[in-house]
Amino acid sequence: MSLLGLGIQYFRTRLLLLMSAVAIALGVAVLFTVLAVMNGFLAELETAIRDLSGDAVIETARTQNFEQHTLQDFEGWLADVDGIETLEPQLTWYGLVGRRGGRSVNDPRSADLSGLMLVGTDEDIAPDVAAELGPDDPLPMKMGVGAAKELGLQVGDEIGVITFVGRRRGRGAPLQRTFKLVGTFSTGRYDQDLNRAVVRRHDLSQLLRHATGFSQVIVRTQADADPLLVAVAIENRLQVVGTAAPGYRTTYDWRNRGGNLLRAVENQRGMLSIVFFFIVLVAAYQLVATLTLTVSEKRRDIGVLRALGATPKRIVRFFVTLGLLISVLGIVMGLALGHWLINNLPTVERWIGGGQPIFRAEIYKFDHIPVAVDTQSVLLLVGMTLLAALIFSLIPAWRASRVTVIKSLRKR
Repeated sequence: MSLLGLGIQYFRTRLLLLMSAVAIALGVAVLFTVLAVMNGFLAELETAIRDLSGDAVIETARTQNFEQHTLQDFEGWLADVDGIETLEPQLTWYGLVGRRGGRSVNDPRSADLSGLMLVGTDEDIAPDVAAELGPDDPLPMKMGVGAAKELGLQVGDEIGVITFVGRRRGRGAPLQRTFKLVGTFSTGRYDQDLNRAVVRRHDLSQLLRHATGFSQVIVRTQADADPLLVAVAIENRLQVVGTAAPGYRTTYDWRNRGGNLLRAVENQRGMLSIVFFFIVLVAAYQLVATLTLTVSEKRRDIGVLRALGATPKRIVRFFVTLGLLISVLGIVMGLALGHWLINNLPTVERWIGGGQPIFRAEIYKFDHIPVAVDTQSVLLLVGMTLLAALIFSLIPAWRASRVTVIKSLRKR
């Protein structure tokens, strides 16, 4: 019988070897699932940030004499900056909203009003609505699905909006306008869908009597451009032309816009990866005990192999290979189990939570559990597991090579 056949025979007759593979499989499955979910969170978060804030953003209110700048000025200043695809003006303002006709709309102190970020864009949110409307005609608005649900609004409902503009002296002047809900949108992020509404930029500009009609410029970069480098180049260019105010940063890439939330998810992914990899290490460490026990029980087989001419190096290779076969079997089963888990996360969530959701949207920011399998992370997981199995197999393999023929064949 060859050494390969002997190894297969050990697998068939010793359940402990299979249990070691199952232990490795459980550790690999857990780590694979955690990495897939955390990578999914990062991918979804990046997509949401870049969809809303672009690859980079210029805060025009931080520039010098910003009330005198036009979009054409920025286009001229940045014409020589490489990597810019488009420049999109955007006007953002905070407002209070409530149902049209409600008594609370006339009282900004009412608890029935909800705060929303009004985002004025050039997107054609209502193609059937005339560009210019009368002072009494409701203006079109698209609202996040979470906000619409929270306010009990449906498409076609009218909404009262109250906002304030600052005065040079005294208190801010209140402004009130009626909007009509023409649709809803979903970004995939619970917090964005709950506190954001999109309106036409020129409507919001007229309502606020805004000097320039935009408060920031969204920068979309080319596919092969690095947003961070483009943001730095824009900042340097604005400083050259004398637009960037001294001591104030005006341009941010999407990672800076992600802020603490993005950094927290990245840190959490790293910490969880380290913690759960120790589970894989503990499972792989069982190979030491499993193979050592196998060596003790199969001393007679080892003695026979030595008597037939097997060298100590070949004995070492046999037991190291046996350990790697156990780990390979565990990795294959673990990846299969992990793949099943990430494709059935809602079912698993109900099992673990007793029918109640564990990943609440108001905490984790998303209305679903995002998943993304990163090939590089999977390959790293497989490589590290095999390396751990190789190292942990060396000790019992070395002990097996030290077995002498006479002692192993001696009757017990």
